[in-house]
Amino acid sequence: MFGIRKRRSYPAVGFAAAALLLLPVAAQAAEAPEVSATRATARAATTAVEHTVPADTAARAAEYWTPERMAAALPATPAQPRTADRPGAPAPSAPQQPTGPAATGSDPVAGAAAAADGIKVAVTATRVVGKVFYRASDGKDYVCSGSAVNSTNKNMVFTAGHCVHGGPGKSWASNWQFVPYYDHGSRPYGTWWAETLVAFNGWINDGNFGYDVGIVITSPSSRGELVNAVGGLGIQWNHAKDRSMTAMGYPQAPPFDGQWQYYCAATTSQRSWWITDQIKMPCNMTGGSSGGPWIHGKDDNVYYSGWVNGVNSNIDNRDNPTEMRSPYFATWVGDAFNKYSTY
Repeated sequence: MFGIRKRRSYPAVGFAAAALLLLPVAAQAAEAPEVSATRATARAATTAVEHTVPADTAARAAEYWTPERMAAALPATPAQPRTADRPGAPAPSAPQQPTGPAATGSDPVAGAAAAADGIKVAVTATRVVGKVFYRASDGKDYVCSGSAVNSTNKNMVFTAGHCVHGGPGKSWASNWQFVPYYDHGSRPYGTWWAETLVAFNGWINDGNFGYDVGIVITSPSSRGELVNAVGGLGIQWNHAKDRSMTAMGYPQAPPFDGQWQYYCAATTSQRSWWITDQIKMPCNMTGGSSGGPWIHGKDDNVYYSGWVNGVNSNIDNRDNPTEMRSPYFATWVGDAFNKYSTY
């Protein structure tokens, strides 16, 4: 069923004050998931598929995520089913250009919540970026990253597709929760739980990282809608593939520990002449950073500034251990944003 859904809300999880300090690093990706049922639609790679989280399951997620489970959750790297990055035809003379007009779906917006401890935080840590926790169909708990995105209903999180669905032969994540500005176990702005999970057939059926995008519609917490509380990034699509971007996330695989935000800042480019549906940047973040936003127009002095133009998706550990990749945000991302903006 499409259109506006009746909203559910769940009890808030306790929160504490947070420290700050962020060390700039770079980025890689990772996280594996699975679980539940699905709503099937057309098989086109760009088709968004939604999974409505049962109300009773979502309500139990708050109880499921004890501090011990959150601390023990794993950063898992998704399988790499794509073919090798090798030419199959003569290389084009220039990167593939956008097939649609450059568009801005929404602009950044501030939230109403006061800064944790009253401290002003720069780009190195922002409350519109958070840590994702979920349980996969293999019965294990995993972590990813995500960001609050300004939408009509102020309840949207962007992350990686493999942070909501396990890909070919697997299923949807369960007990999915988003903790903005997670800091060494504390939740200074609270927690939001999933109401609807969205992934794309290109990821679900084919494991194509060019479609490794996830959208999550959250239920209001005791603090209200997510974006109204913490703020939200804007979103853009069909822009140039060579843009200045800041990738953010919570890398957890060594040498990181997943307790704090890190970032990479670089100019992106098309992944290769032959793989045109991804962009890349130099970055060494590890598992746990998957789903973190690639932000264009980030202002160090404005915590909610910038537009999401990608997400941490995957790296090639064998050939390019310091290269992070993101799906290229084309029209299909904008179509999904517009559709789920009113959920």
